[in-house]
Amino acid sequence: MSLLRPGGTLIYSTCTVTLGENEGLVLWALEHFSNIELMPAVPVLGAPGLKGSGLTEEQRHCVQRFGPPLVESNFDSDTVGFFIAHFRKKSAVGIT
Repeated sequence: MSLLRPGGTLIYSTCTVTLGENEGLVLWALEHFSNIELMPAVPVLGAPGLKGSGLTEEQRHCVQRFGPPLVESNFDSDTVGFFIAHFRKKSAVGIT
């Protein structure tokens, strides 16, 4: 995240619907980079993130999924779809 300026935006998007590549990576990024925050992806056209993915309810509604509906027992269905997450780098202390 060192290449992203404070207040800068990073859009993470995939063309799959697998849990590990989507919600799993969002969760990993939030756990490993304390200087980023998940923002709502707008406009809202897709479905929220998957329940049981490790994301909070608020975080689930920040991301968007596009594709066939998945049931909890079939999180890693390898089929075509899309996923979007919007991150923002937190402002550094003293920088506005």
